[in-house]
Amino acid sequence: MNAHRALVVDDDMVALLVIRHMLESEGIEVTQAANVGAARAQLAATDFDLIIIDYLMPDETGLDLLPPVGGTPLILLSGVIEHDDTSDPRLDEVTARLTKPVSTDELRSVVHALLARPAERGSGSGR
Repeated sequence: MNAHRALVVDDDMVALLVIRHMLESEGIEVTQAANVGAARAQLAATDFDLIIIDYLMPDETGLDLLPPVGGTPLILLSGVIEHDDTSDPRLDEVTARLTKPVSTDELRSVVHALLARPAERGSGSGR
């Protein structure tokens, strides 16, 4: 069986390393990006089974990556979502929202639940 592939997007290198370590310990192949622009480039080149993205980054928000993720589950990590953004219709496209700092157990649980739902991911294409 092929390993699941995840794209992790966060401008915080410590958060990237922690999430990467947790996912790899579960046998998931990880590609990381430090901003939304780099994530778009990765999505254009590779299909992913899961995307984990930080909400607040210097260049754009995690929501700015939408909608090109198609049916790929997307976990949005956020320490805070600005009041004006809580009504952003793109939030409806997010599969799960977790508050930072997220525990590895909570993240692991959500990741396993999402990867266990292949019928809901459509084509599995990251584009």
